[in-house]
Amino acid sequence: MESKSAKVLFVVAGGLAVTALGAWVQEYALAALISVILSVWLVAVGAGMLSRWLGLWVAGASALMVSLYLGVQHKGVAGKSICSVSQTFDCDKVNSSAYAELFGIPVAFMGASFYAGVIALAILCLRSPQSYKHAGHIVTAGGWLSVVFSLYLANASIELGAWCLFCISLYGLNLIILWLGRGLTKDSDDGILKGALAGGRSTNAFVGAAALMLIGTMAWNNAGADEIPEGDSVDDLASLFVATEGPLILDGTEPSYGSDAAKYTVVEFADFECPYCARLFPEIHHLPEEDPDIQLFFKHYPLSGLCNEGLGTDRHKNACGAARAADCAKRQGKFWELSRLMFKNQKHLDPEGIEIMAKQVGLDVDALMACEADPLTDAKVRTDVSHGASAGVHATPSLFLRGLYGNDWVLVTAGPKGVAKLVAAHKAGKSLPAEPPIAKPHSH
Repeated sequence: MESKSAKVLFVVAGGLAVTALGAWVQEYALAALISVILSVWLVAVGAGMLSRWLGLWVAGASALMVSLYLGVQHKGVAGKSICSVSQTFDCDKVNSSAYAELFGIPVAFMGASFYAGVIALAILCLRSPQSYKHAGHIVTAGGWLSVVFSLYLANASIELGAWCLFCISLYGLNLIILWLGRGLTKDSDDGILKGALAGGRSTNAFVGAAALMLIGTMAWNNAGADEIPEGDSVDDLASLFVATEGPLILDGTEPSYGSDAAKYTVVEFADFECPYCARLFPEIHHLPEEDPDIQLFFKHYPLSGLCNEGLGTDRHKNACGAARAADCAKRQGKFWELSRLMFKNQKHLDPEGIEIMAKQVGLDVDALMACEADPLTDAKVRTDVSHGASAGVHATPSLFLRGLYGNDWVLVTAGPKGVAKLVAAHKAGKSLPAEPPIAKPHSH
């Protein structure tokens, strides 16, 4: 009976797949994606009717591919997601929000780790189920956790006003995994939690596969950081910075982070639509936390001719508005909180997107909007831009450091790691060049 039901599901799934292909050709992306998702769910359920472990393999493999795709998109290196098809169904908006990470780890890669563990157990149990007594308990316990977390993410989508279709596909696959896991453990004398925590071969296989997936995905996610010399010779240190092209002015309006008594001052010029700024923002922000002798200041340098007259093009059309919003958030004591969210949601820095983020960090939205419309706010952004231009900012982020040569500034060319290395070397009494190296000629 179950075999016949499975065949029916496979036939329906095949029909949905054909429908999806036709809809995609006709550029009905929403219909195509929904059809694909339903098709995958039906195949997983059908496979589970033939063999629960086969169904778990199908569900786990499908969920793994979706999670890896979402993880790649979260890093922002692959352009617009194919599942961002409307304002309501916008994977990018959800996947770039604060909800898309937990403890600094992309939720998608956490999910990929769980699904890798499920796949490992499914493969092993298809070959020798008796050797992995508690595999079903582990899958069921993980299924419960994934379903609960799915509810949390669904609530986040309600708050964001947007839904991620691929996330929804995972919600369904999580339910299927839970259903199949419960079927494996319904006749067990051990409780779900007791069995899941029993240890043994099942635990080793699951944890091993999950750990390998998490380590691999996070290594990829963190790859690309600036490489700096390992040594601390004069030449090594000289390769990390250059002289400024002109004076750098701090006018007292800049948001700061760290102690006023710090011996070293770092100024970051950044653009809220700059992907590299977003990637390095957490590391730059951590400098004062890792070394209390460092204080950080932030100044704006939007790469947009709308407020940066030195640029002939509007490379980042929302950067000026985001800069004004950040300055207005500073007036309410929330500069760093809103800045962090805006860097995480760079594809949604239009007024509506900023309003949503402002609510998330607890800002008075009406006061924020009134402040953004104040000509003095725009003037503040333009003043930062002029300060950056005079000091020699040609790209973002640009980091300036004071403390190596008395009150003179240098431009650090090796990112936050370069700042940390230079400060540590200076504290240790290492030799620096008699004068900062001269920067190569540069033009916009």
